[in-house]
Order: sequence, then C-alpha cells, then structure tokens
Amino acid sequence: MQKNESKLKKIEYEYDSQEYIILNKCPHCNLDIYPAVDKVEPLENKNFKIKVLSLTCPSCKKDYFIFNDFKEDIPYPEKYLFTIPKYGFTENLLVRNTTKKFQNLYTQSVNSELLGYNDIAFFGYIKSLEILVKDIAILEHPRAEDDILFSNLIACLEHFHSTNMHLFSKKLLEVLKNDYLHYQKSAEFYSYISLVKDCIDYFLLYMELLLKTFSLNDKRRQDA
Repeated sequence: MQKNESKLKKIEYEYDSQEYIILNKCPHCNLDIYPAVDKVEPLENKNFKIKVLSLTCPSCKKDYFIFNDFKEDIPYPEKYLFTIPKYGFTENLLVRNTTKKFQNLYTQSVNSELLGYNDIAFFGYIKSLEILVKDIAILEHPRAEDDILFSNLIACLEHFHSTNMHLFSKKLLEVLKNDYLHYQKSAEFYSYISLVKDCIDYFLLYMELLLKTFSLNDKRRQDA
C-alpha cells in the first residue's frame, strides 16, 4: 500500500458516555479523520434498537450518517450497520488500476466484512485475489491468456508468478489450497482473512509498478 493510504476499518468512537463503532475514513473525501458529532437520533421497535450518529468531517466539512445497533444480543464489534453515503473504492488508489471484474467482487467482500459476514468475505477475498493474479499474468503473458483464465489460482501462481512464490508463506499457500470445510474445523478460521488481504495488497502494488514500467517502456519506444 502507498504510504498515504490506510485500510478501511472499524474503530471505537465515544460520544456522550456511549461507545459507538464507526469507520476510520470520511465517505466523501476518504481522509482519515476524527469526525465531530452533530446529533444522535434513536430508532427503536420490537426488533431493533438503532442509534444514528450525524457526523461532520473536519476536513471537507460534509455531513454523513453512521448507523449502530444496540440491541442486547448483538456482539459489540458488530454494532456497526452501515454508513450513508456508502464507501467506495477511492479509499484505495491502487484499486483504480484494476479491472471492473475485480473491483466489483472486491467491494462486495469489503462490505461483507464490514457487516460482519466474515465467511462470505473470506471466500470473496480469495476469489478477488484469483482475478487479480490472473489479470496481472495476462498483462505479462498476453499470448497465454486462455491458459491463464482456465487455470486455478495455485497453478497460475506457480506457472506465471514463479518469481513471487517466495513471498507466500506456507500458511497462506495452505489457505489457498484448502476448502471451507477444512477451515471450519479450525479456531483460526477468521484470522486467515488478513493473510489473503495482505496478499491482495501486495499484488495491487505489483500491478501499479508493472503498469508504470509498461508506460515508461512505451515512452522510450516513442522517443527512440
């Protein structure tokens, strides 16, 4: 990741002796902020006990809403429901280099994780990684596009990213090779998400450097 970027994540926020869960970025300008509270509105019925925080970004001065659920049986980290407006891909500049296919699946995975659907997010991230790895392989080996598209993730890594294989930990390779039932037997199931996300971050940076190299080579050929 670039130094001026950080991952979108949930953080604790205290207001009027009440702990809330918000996201660490403004949905308008995408900067890391500590927002100011305008007001809090409660919404409650038989099934929900929701509090809506009206927040103002100190940077762009725009307002937005954060929804938290305070019913008794909900785990504390899962109080966060959603934000209006929703967050997009501008929180990660490197994602702009990727294909729409990757972006669509990756954003669904991010949103699933933020909503607490870690099982869905886990497999969404793995599939996102597969798409990203194949997109990069096609950029580097355009004549092998059909072989790349019809290979699985491990085969693609071994045949078209052999110079990067040393960066993959044994644990990460095990994660990519095994299936859902294998991980459901392990108490560490949810911790594997960070491994896959870190791998995605690496390949996002790799793609940025690759595209810059292609651009420089094209410029040199034009100037020659």
